[in-house]
Parts: sequence; structure tokens; C-alpha cells
Amino acid sequence: MDEINWEERIIGIKGSRGVGKTTFLLDYARRHFAPTSPECLYINLNQFSFTVHSLVDFAGEFVRSGGRTLLLDQVFKYPNWNEEFKQCYHLYPTLQIVFTASAVMNLNEEDPELAAIASVYHLAGFSLREFIHLDNGIVLPTLTLDDIMTRTSEVVTEITRSVNPALWMDRYLEYGYYPFHLEPRLYSENLLKTLNMTLEVDLLFIKQLEQRLLHKLRKLIYLIAQQPPLSMLNVSQLAGEIETSRTTVMNYIRYLSDARVLRPVFKVDDTDSKKPAMIYLGNPNLHNVLAEGTLNRSELLRTFVFNQLSKGHEFRIASRSSLALFEIDGKYPLQIEAELSGRYRSDRYYVLEYGDLSRDKTIPIWLFGFLY
Repeated sequence: MDEINWEERIIGIKGSRGVGKTTFLLDYARRHFAPTSPECLYINLNQFSFTVHSLVDFAGEFVRSGGRTLLLDQVFKYPNWNEEFKQCYHLYPTLQIVFTASAVMNLNEEDPELAAIASVYHLAGFSLREFIHLDNGIVLPTLTLDDIMTRTSEVVTEITRSVNPALWMDRYLEYGYYPFHLEPRLYSENLLKTLNMTLEVDLLFIKQLEQRLLHKLRKLIYLIAQQPPLSMLNVSQLAGEIETSRTTVMNYIRYLSDARVLRPVFKVDDTDSKKPAMIYLGNPNLHNVLAEGTLNRSELLRTFVFNQLSKGHEFRIASRSSLALFEIDGKYPLQIEAELSGRYRSDRYYVLEYGDLSRDKTIPIWLFGFLY
């Protein structure tokens, strides 16, 4: 909430399905406007009345009635919403529009004119820090990556005075990323429903993919979830298993990465930015509904770290000789394991869950859950 410049006239909140975009809009309204204020109105654009009334006319009536801020949900349900947003921008200079959008939306490619006048922000799921706060009410600090890497001992001491975040790791990895873990319904079923809705709405409907491709998309996700730890991406093998071309597999991976279902990891020296070296699931909770058998703990923890880093940081495979060594923001070599196996090396940082966490350049895994 605090990261957004609320002075902008058109603000987009994009994010993967299930992370709480609608709740975000309603929380903003509750914080900044009285319940009966005519200045703010939340509208879901899948309402039937918008089949006969235009958004431009509705916005004009709202402004003439003293309205100032329109909170618009599910804009993809309204045809040509982007064109009418631009009309509203020019016709009603006192109007502010805040809208939610799918993670697959890319205004820079789809509508550069609207992108030039709109500010779009990405809403992520809960961090470990936010999950702990929701669970027991403890307010914990947000850390920068430099805090974590260069002030490790200091910030660990400060945080563990009031709480031991390691106690929340198992629960977070299983169900902490999505807000609907607060609902009484079965979490795994809710997550599967959300994942299928992502495919059926965000990809098939918004990206205009054919219905017959749904089975191939689902199979691709499943196959990637079963891959052994630190597996290199084998496009040819995946293409054979889902019976399609290599080009199509790469397109699917791009769509699923945009939707935050998958997370590509590239090599540091890779000039072909279209082909990732590895593919991870978008967040650790997905492992628990997609993977069969016993989960590899180190691979699950890598998914966690990449997910927490994805809000504003870049991570790549750092070395050809070691697939387990990653580079963060071009300056921090990182090895992520459940516990150290093999000899300690001083040329890298170790992100570990267990073992001797007091050694130099050794960071407890949970600390990356405090980046936002």
C-alpha cells in the first residue's frame, strides 16, 4: 500500500489470481474514505448493467455526483476497457481510476498509449514476515537485500529477540503465500481451484488461447513440478511429452511465467534471454498440490527464496561448473540448501535452514522472508 503513488490518476494493481487484489481495493477504500462517502466507489465490471451502459458514461455520472475515485475490479470482463480508460482520463481530469488486472497483462506491449498515463504495480502474495504478523500480530521490520547480506548477525539478533521465524517456515511453505488460507475451506482444494482458474481465465480467456490447449498447459506444469532438483530445462523432452513443438513449449512457459505459475531462471552469461536454464514453480505452496512423493527440501527452499526475491530483485545461475550457485542482483553469489553438504567455501554466501548458522557468510533461510 505504501509503495504506491496515490497521486497518479490511473493506477493498476496486477497480480496472480488469489493473492488478494479485490481485498486490496476494498482495504484502500476503508482506509481513506468514510463508508457513505460519495467520493469513492467500488465496481465489479462483470455486472450485467455494463452490457448496455458504457464505462465512460458511468464515470461521467459519478464525477457529476461528487465522485473522485473509482475502484474497478475484473476489467478484463469489459470489452475495450483500455480505450474507455483513456477517454475517462481526458474527459474527467478530477477522476482517479484504480483497477485490478491479471498478472498476464502487459500494457507496454498491449497498449503503449495507456501505459504512458497509467502506473502499474505488482501485488505479491504474503511474505513470511506478513504471514507471521497475521498469525500472531507481531510487527516485524522489512529488510533490504543489503541488510540481509551485509548485516546478517545484527538483523537476526534484532528479530529473534521477539520471535523465532523458523517456527513458521513449515506452515508458510505449505499454505502461507495466499490469503485464502484464512478461510475455513480446505486450502489445497482452494489452491487447485485457483490454479485452474488461472489457466482457464488468465490464459485461455485473456490471452485468447484455444480450449483444447488446456490439457497441454496442465500437463506441462505437472511435468515441471516432478523434475529432479537443479534440473536444466530440456525443451525437446517436454515438447515430446506434451506432443507439441519446441516453440510452443517456450510460448507456454512464457505465458505461465507471466501468470506467476512458473518462475524462469537464466544463466548469468546467457545472451538468449528467451530460453531459461531452469524452471521453478512460482511459489512453494504449489509444490504441495502438484508434486508427487517426498519433496526435496533444498529444492522447496530454493523456490521460497526465488519467490521472495522476485519482488524487485534478479537471480541467475552464477556458474557453469555448479548449478547450485546462483547470483543475486549481479553481486551476491548464493548457494541455497537445507543444510551444508560438502566443504565450506568462502567465495559465496550460504543460505541454510539447518546447521551452523553462525559462520561467516551464512544466512538463515527465513531471513529472505523479510524482503517485503
